[in-house]
Amino acid sequence: MALDTEQTLNLGSFKAAQDSVDEYLRSVSDSLPIYQETGIVPPLYLAASALGSLLKQLALPPGAIHSLQEIETLTTVAIGSEVKVSAFVEKPRRRAGLEFITAVCAVETGGVAALISKSTVLVPSETPSEGTPREPKEQEDKTVESGLAIVSKEINQEQLNAYAKASGDDNPLHLDPEFAAKTQFGGIIAHGMLTLAFISEMMAAAHGSDWLESGSLRVRFKGAAYLGDRVEAWGKSAQEQDSSRTFSVGVRNTTSGQNLITGTASFNIK
Repeated sequence: MALDTEQTLNLGSFKAAQDSVDEYLRSVSDSLPIYQETGIVPPLYLAASALGSLLKQLALPPGAIHSLQEIETLTTVAIGSEVKVSAFVEKPRRRAGLEFITAVCAVETGGVAALISKSTVLVPSETPSEGTPREPKEQEDKTVESGLAIVSKEINQEQLNAYAKASGDDNPLHLDPEFAAKTQFGGIIAHGMLTLAFISEMMAAAHGSDWLESGSLRVRFKGAAYLGDRVEAWGKSAQEQDSSRTFSVGVRNTTSGQNLITGTASFNIK
């Protein structure tokens, strides 16, 4: 698909069936009971499904890299509901020989806007870079008084395969060792949206339906999680107003201390 101009895409519809939601939750190893108890679809399931549909339409070159992500929950979607997805793709931006594509996906159910997901993707050059972009060690204070329990996971290929199937994101950077070895990463890395799901799990565990009904994320992907890496989602209190609460959040590599994701998570207090 030509990407020289802005465009609006109809990404079709799908049913957020129980088995589909369960498949997604298994792929991100989220076993919280709240989704079954409330019958609410996980917000990141909607965002991941929308992005997967968008990537198939855009047919980006293999190895496209997730750079920025914003997600805003407007209303809940009940498990079993029919969901409609559309996207507005901005004109590509080119800077210093790099191309960035930003798209805003809108998720609706029953004619009501449910979620907005804004993704920025870096399209790689035809010539793979050399070396692996592991950033210097970056320590984050682990002593936090936020009420958020750290969520710790180990990255493995079985999980990446399951996530690719559940989300529709089959970028070979996450699945094909020969292809991944020739990229600037030097090997297979986890999907950015997979590691972002660990933050959503942390927030849902602590703030339940408040998070599912009104949660929003604004994050930057700063590094990659490789096979065998153990990563953890962390959060600390940042700001509290009359009807909202905001946390600084991230995902870090537990061995190197490098932050792979940093940003904010917010929700409204009932």
